[in-house]
Amino acid sequence: QGRYPHCGDRRSLAGGAHADDFAERCAQLPQQVKIAVVFHDREVTTDTSRNVQELNRMSGKPPGDYHNVYGITHAKPSFRMQVAPRMVADDAGRICAMPDIAIELGFSEFVVYLAKELIDPCHQDIIRQHEQDHVNTWKSQLRASAQLLTTVLRRDIGEARYYASREEAEAGVRARAAELAAPAGRHRVCGHAASRLAPD
Repeated sequence: QGRYPHCGDRRSLAGGAHADDFAERCAQLPQQVKIAVVFHDREVTTDTSRNVQELNRMSGKPPGDYHNVYGITHAKPSFRMQVAPRMVADDAGRICAMPDIAIELGFSEFVVYLAKELIDPCHQDIIRQHEQDHVNTWKSQLRASAQLLTTVLRRDIGEARYYASREEAEAGVRARAAELAAPAGRHRVCGHAASRLAPD
């Protein structure tokens, strides 16, 4: 008689098996989470409607500086994030979840300003090429940021967390994703870069 478990014991064993299965599936979530960070390029526009005095002001050049600004590259980075909860639930209503994260880095504004005084095509091409160097730098920085952010998010994603309901899980997952991505937002480089050319 002692060799055979009672019915209550069998139910306890079954419940323990379900609990172990739930815990195992939750433990596998970090390997299943999807994290994608991409750089979305955009066309750079050229504006030749501003004169040197306007470009001087836009660049923040201090008054009295005898150098004039003939070209400015203005870039405003953008950061868009989409979050979807990846959840595991069991028959007892227990839920664990983690965020699937998709981030797009790009530019909401990307303009090269060339002074209208640049009438000579040769002179304008020199300034344009100099500004193109700034454009290339901006794009390279965001491409590198996308790769780095993917690595950082994957490293910091952590383990699955447990929630009492699907609603709580969805809210918790979104809050967690925002917390993970917050350093990226704080360290994004904003504003504009200006190049100066001393008059001959």
